[in-house]
Amino acid sequence: MPTIRDLLDLVLTSPGDLYYHFALLFTLQILLAVAWAHWRRANRAPEARRVLWASLGMFMCRVVLLLANIIAGTGAVPRTAVLPPLESFFDLVVVLLCAWAFLPAVRREPRLATGALIGMLILSVLAYAYLAAAWMPVDGAGIAYDTYWQTQVWESVGAVVSILSILALVIWAGPGRNLLMAALLAWLSGYSAQLLGSMVGLNLFGTVRLANLIAIPLMTALAFQEALREADLGFPTVELSPGTPGGVRLLIELTHRVAKASDIDGALAATLPQTIEYVGTEMVALGLPGLGASPGIRFVGVYPSRRRISEGRQQFSLDEFPILAQPISSRQSVLVEPSSDLDPLPMLERLGFSEVSPLLLEPLVADNDVMGLLVFANPTGGGAISEEHTERAREVALMLSSTLASIGLRRSSEERATRLAAMLQQQESERAERTSTLQADLDQAQQEAQGFARRVTQLEDEVTVHRRRADELAQMLHETEQKAQSEISASAQLAVFETKLTELAGMRDSLQANLAESERRVGELEQELRAVQVDSVLTLPSEGGTVGGVVLTDERGNIIVADRGAQRMLRRSHDDLLGVPLQSAFSDPAWAQSVGELLSGLPQHGTTLVANFEQGGREFAAELSPLSTDATGASGYVAVLREGDESGGRSEVVASLAHELRTPMTSIVGYTDLLLSESVGILGEMQRKFLQRVKANIERMGSLLNDIVEIAVIDAGQIELVPEPIDLVTVVEEAIMGLSAQFRERDLSVQLDMALQLPPIKADRDSLYQIMLHLLSNACQCSRSGTEVLVTGHLEDAVDGTSPYVRIAVTDTGGGIAPEDQPRVFQRLYRADHPLINGLGETGVGLSIAKALVEAHGGRIWVESDMGTGSAFAFVLPVAGPSQVPGGSG
Repeated sequence: MPTIRDLLDLVLTSPGDLYYHFALLFTLQILLAVAWAHWRRANRAPEARRVLWASLGMFMCRVVLLLANIIAGTGAVPRTAVLPPLESFFDLVVVLLCAWAFLPAVRREPRLATGALIGMLILSVLAYAYLAAAWMPVDGAGIAYDTYWQTQVWESVGAVVSILSILALVIWAGPGRNLLMAALLAWLSGYSAQLLGSMVGLNLFGTVRLANLIAIPLMTALAFQEALREADLGFPTVELSPGTPGGVRLLIELTHRVAKASDIDGALAATLPQTIEYVGTEMVALGLPGLGASPGIRFVGVYPSRRRISEGRQQFSLDEFPILAQPISSRQSVLVEPSSDLDPLPMLERLGFSEVSPLLLEPLVADNDVMGLLVFANPTGGGAISEEHTERAREVALMLSSTLASIGLRRSSEERATRLAAMLQQQESERAERTSTLQADLDQAQQEAQGFARRVTQLEDEVTVHRRRADELAQMLHETEQKAQSEISASAQLAVFETKLTELAGMRDSLQANLAESERRVGELEQELRAVQVDSVLTLPSEGGTVGGVVLTDERGNIIVADRGAQRMLRRSHDDLLGVPLQSAFSDPAWAQSVGELLSGLPQHGTTLVANFEQGGREFAAELSPLSTDATGASGYVAVLREGDESGGRSEVVASLAHELRTPMTSIVGYTDLLLSESVGILGEMQRKFLQRVKANIERMGSLLNDIVEIAVIDAGQIELVPEPIDLVTVVEEAIMGLSAQFRERDLSVQLDMALQLPPIKADRDSLYQIMLHLLSNACQCSRSGTEVLVTGHLEDAVDGTSPYVRIAVTDTGGGIAPEDQPRVFQRLYRADHPLINGLGETGVGLSIAKALVEAHGGRIWVESDMGTGSAFAFVLPVAGPSQVPGGSG
């Protein structure tokens, strides 16, 4: 059974929101058609005019909102910045217009009510302009509109308007009270649910949409009821004869029978006996617009004939029977006497009557369109057709024409709904097909990865067997050499020994070749396995090291695969490691703690734990990640082990891989922008938020790749400096402008306190810009919101004949760094342990890059920190440049 949350998601997310907009548009179109017809037939009465204006206003509100959705879908305007306040404004306008059009109190004081409506609409427009302008800058901060204070303002005003309208309806009751009360209670419930839900922390956004789906159809029914009541049941231009008891009731019953029938022609023909009884003539015939290209009338029934006209005699051409053309062209009733120029006899004979008599031709007209034709006659000498006959015939014609018009409108709406349902069903089937295809591709990739793992295990077993055989042969060779030395004498012993030695050497060479080939195949498969599984979980750049070994475990953390590098680092064979718990592979408590966090489910799929530990006087680093996860947990775990600090050529590989990663990242950003522009389909609010988060994280990954490239260049010793005279103040200002968006987002200000007479320094401009960018980024991340970051700079005099120095400092308000953590702030991938003191704003990669660049210029960088206050990162650079000053001072 669907819950309230399911109903809210249905009208808020695609394709339910599309159903919602089209349903309201179709309902308001019907309301507008009913109001227009009522206004035309009520001789422009004030009540009918008020309902027409209200219907037109509500319809235009929905049209404007639909156009705004289409424009936002093209990317011309941001959807979340424009549509939420616009929809809230239009929902309030709809409630105001309905209250103005249908409340009985408005009829007592129409001018006062109209003035009050205009005033409230003006205030609503002004409020919308102010609130929409205030919302646009807030939208960029990632705040949902349903959690913003403006939503509570709209909900409160809507609830107040609903309550006042209900009180007015209770005090001044009138016709249609039940329908109007139900609609107002629906709106009050929708606004109150959203308002109270936001106050207590429940997300009930969307209940106003449900209220609209209930209230607007009720307003349409009320308008139709109003039209029937105020226009004498739908016929304002004719006063029904009071001398015919039950006549009005008879006509309404006939109309309902026609409106509900599936066979319209048969239902119309079945009404002819009651029609002739009410009008008082002897004969009646009913015709509808003819079929075919030529104009004509198709008669579907004649009474008193007891059978329907045969198909061959139904069609009456206007060229052949000009007597039918006059009422159709004039849209008015025509009385034809036997003595007139238009001879009625040919038409009567074709209808089955041979006598000449007066004819009354009454057209069925609705909105100036001819819906059919009624023909009345007294062919058996019943006398002339009186004025009373004419009036009653007009009454029947008006009611039948209204019924036929409503049937046409109903059929048009049903056809539209059918087409829309078919289109949405096709979209759902295409989406399900794409999902199944992606799932099949994913299953195939997982099977291939498992096959690679099995092949690696088999080949490693073969390598172990070859090694064992090589050891046995070596032992045999050693024993043979000893026996040859002790038992064989002189030249005979030497000859025999040389012969056997040659044979054993050949066998040894053959086994070594086989062993080398097996090791080569294992290495190739290890690289394939890392490409499929291991590389997918290594998301952190290595701190100067390379992969020394890879260990795979099952879901319980027991080792199932260990490559040669891992066996060498653990100093155990593959057979000894099989089934051993990963947590006991190393004795360092830091290793056991990290593996315990991995097995407890701390990292999610796609994230990595980094562990640094010691074993036997050697330093190791490991990256721990879960493999693919499902509802039951991780299917296994991978540990990538590194030893020591290996740089050189592998740093170039890291930089190359970082550059290669930019291509798929660029593709992801491009497809994300394409989806956000809604060029391939309309997005819901939740989908748009998810895509924006994907884009933000991809941009963050780009920044991390830049850091990886810089670290690789530094580790490879390939820093290239191009010293030139630089205005230091200009570079600092450019770095501040480059991070202005981040400072605004965190509500931080920057104070620049630089000496006025700073001389140009000789340095590499790009490197100096990177130094300032990393220091300012760290200060931005750790400083408290609403505070100020201070940047100072001054010239320090030369000491002992050295060149003068320029000192730059960036001071934050991050709360300070503990003394025991300060020596390690420039280490990579380090963060202070205390989670409540954000004295360090980033992982240390950026600060280590800044330190390397400063020292490459012959300068020095350090940190000064006060606990509870903040930290100051300062560095000095020689004015003369790195080529004239010894590097790495201080």
